[in-house]
Amino acid sequence: MRLLIIAASVSMYLFVSGCAVMQKLKTPTVVRIKGISEGFKVGTIVRTETGQIVSFEELMADLEGVRIVYAGERHNNQAHHDVQLRILRALQEKDPTLLVGMEMFVRSDQHALDQWSAGRLDEETFLKEVDWEKKWKFDFALYCAILDFIRKKSLKVVAVNAPRQIVKKVARVGLGGLSGEEREQIAQHVDTSAEEHRAYVESAFSAHEFDEISAFEFFYEAQCVWEDSMAEAISRALNNKRVVVITGNGHIAYKFGIPHRVFKRTKVSFRTVMPLNVGTEVERDVADYIWVTPAERQAQGNGLCPGMPRRPMLGIRLKTLDQGKGVLIENVMPKSPAAQAGIKPQDILVAIDGNSVSRLSDLHNAIAGSKGASDFVFKIDRQGRIMELPVHIEKTSSALPLP
Repeated sequence: MRLLIIAASVSMYLFVSGCAVMQKLKTPTVVRIKGISEGFKVGTIVRTETGQIVSFEELMADLEGVRIVYAGERHNNQAHHDVQLRILRALQEKDPTLLVGMEMFVRSDQHALDQWSAGRLDEETFLKEVDWEKKWKFDFALYCAILDFIRKKSLKVVAVNAPRQIVKKVARVGLGGLSGEEREQIAQHVDTSAEEHRAYVESAFSAHEFDEISAFEFFYEAQCVWEDSMAEAISRALNNKRVVVITGNGHIAYKFGIPHRVFKRTKVSFRTVMPLNVGTEVERDVADYIWVTPAERQAQGNGLCPGMPRRPMLGIRLKTLDQGKGVLIENVMPKSPAAQAGIKPQDILVAIDGNSVSRLSDLHNAIAGSKGASDFVFKIDRQGRIMELPVHIEKTSSALPLP
């Protein structure tokens, strides 16, 4: 049985998503693939079937020959999103009608996505329409370059995710506990018979404690509901087109999450590309291609798209409070600009440079307009104590070496 360390997804407290599918190594300088003696450095792309390093051009020559490309990610890793964007750009140049499937959105978001692609929504309205802060929660700055490119090229985005409240309910009470209306919002067919997939998910269940989830069978049903629903959405949208699917690494690892479930429905060709940080070790069959990215602490200041400007990464996860009461800082990444400034979880961000903050777009607007190295003053409410903390954010468009 594969040795895996799997983390729970997003803030839902459950399931295998864009999280770890590998073992941590002591020295974060290379990615190692079991059965291959050499390690692979940052910027290299490895075709796992042969164990050979390939160029970006060789990668794209292969990807251009299939109908579906699954581009994975660790959700909060900017370097992984840069990889996705570079693949998306190259494929769109060859196929202007390319579809983009995104795990970040559910079926009810489709109208807003169509409006966004047509250029009819500004960013603030779009974020409100898709309820980004509650449904996905990761910093929109991580995804804005991808979505800006989609809008610029008027690409069709397919919302592939299942309603999270239904998936969470299945994890608590099982498929049998859904109402008829809830059952209609997920995949018609949910396959729970794949033994390798079951073992993979069971390792996540046994490694973590999950509130309100006591039965593994319900947990596994929820994982299959999640992935079959995404597979069904991709299959229905495909028609005669090609699609790039942007989703968490865990959903494409070993192909038995989404890829095999789509293949059963469509029989169309596909490839999986998994960005992985140095300092990890994986099985050879984890993906068709592995793209080696910097360690987490390095990813923040480096890009894979030469010349692509990037919004700065603060390293915080936010939750909006009642209107006018600021934004709750739920989590702070170690060694991030926020952490270096002394910002802590459970702090409430009240204002930036004297401008009040009550929603995510206020923060994005306050920071996105600056150029180069930027210094800001964050007004923080820490358990009733008001303080002002200087925050330094370095913007960069530097590029990593590519093979």
